[in-house]
Amino acid sequence: MYIIPGYVVHHKHDGATILTSKIKQNSVKLTDPAIQKEFDSIIKQAGCPDISTPLTQFLHEQEMLANEQEICQTLQQVKNLLNDTLILTIMPTEGCNFRCTYCYEDHTPISMTQTMIDQLKNFLSEQVSHFKHVHISWFGGEPSLCKDTILDISSLIQSLQNKYHFQYTASMTTNGYLLSESTFRKFFAAGIKCYQITLDGHNHDKTRPHISGNGTLQRIINNLSEISKLPSKEFDFYIILRHNILAKDNDLSWYDYLYRLFGSDRRFAVSVRPVNNWGGDNITGLSLLDGENKVDLPKIHEDYVNQIGMRYDSSEDSLFGRICYAAFPNGYIIRADGKIEKCSVALNHPQNLVGYIDSNNGVVIDHTKNKLWSNAKFKSECYICPDILSCLNLQCRRYALVDKQRCYCHRVSYKTDNQP
Repeated sequence: MYIIPGYVVHHKHDGATILTSKIKQNSVKLTDPAIQKEFDSIIKQAGCPDISTPLTQFLHEQEMLANEQEICQTLQQVKNLLNDTLILTIMPTEGCNFRCTYCYEDHTPISMTQTMIDQLKNFLSEQVSHFKHVHISWFGGEPSLCKDTILDISSLIQSLQNKYHFQYTASMTTNGYLLSESTFRKFFAAGIKCYQITLDGHNHDKTRPHISGNGTLQRIINNLSEISKLPSKEFDFYIILRHNILAKDNDLSWYDYLYRLFGSDRRFAVSVRPVNNWGGDNITGLSLLDGENKVDLPKIHEDYVNQIGMRYDSSEDSLFGRICYAAFPNGYIIRADGKIEKCSVALNHPQNLVGYIDSNNGVVIDHTKNKLWSNAKFKSECYICPDILSCLNLQCRRYALVDKQRCYCHRVSYKTDNQP
């Protein structure tokens, strides 16, 4: 059977049918009514049995009509590009100055030792020259508690970039409490230009209190307001304001508030996600979204954000945008205690542990265990999925390896299956 792959998009315009391949970056225009009728029939019948007409022959030559074997080979070539990227999620500390109600981490107050930092720097010095793209994601705990470690390692990477000329990007997941304008300037100079900061609406101080029990929202807003005053020509950053929502979060006026503060600054965007059961002792007492509401309520929030003109984060729609960092062949989490894992949600799970930092031998990786995290096979559903290039069936390998479920993209519901 020959089908139109999911990475080929088509639409009608001025009486013609336009097809574009996201991979080949080529387009064709069908104007003849009979040809368009034949194409519509191929779409309606979910493909055609053979290549036997001028249209099917032409589309096949343009790689816009293919069988599953051909599509799989093309997608595998795209997937091989992941090998060119090194992604390190570095947790300089697992301590935190917040006590969020839905947090799954233990917040053991440990930070990287100088020996561990030195071994990590040795690893970077030896390995980065093998990659075209190096991305460092700072995570915790709360990473900004270890500002000096962040600046030290970032400085090394910048010097290595000058030597080997790889593309370097860096991001940080932070609660924003310590992200003053002066600290932000230092992080920006160190190459950290993308941030995710959670602001939980009008209920923020209840769900994301300080370790002292005090509220945290106003201080974060003050920090962000000062950062927003930095000139855009000199400070080209991207801050995602994440809103984790529960079952009764129906008050959309929060976004009006954000719009008044940051709506005119395209360096700020909103992202809405449902609170999930990531573990921890407090999650059972929260009203979580379930069933259709897990999709429908966030969509209501998203639509309202777009309606008022606030930027909504759409990075997931880009190439590899839905692929989890854990699914990259060279994607690792470097924990503060020296463990090397793949997934930041499945911390301490045996399947998640793929290596460690040894004081004498440096970074040690179990490549057999590591390979399982990027070894998902394409399903028949993948070949026609319009999100295939952003997902590659690698959206969440934790479901397969840790939860023992079969993971599909957001367009298909999750089904229990012991096969990864």
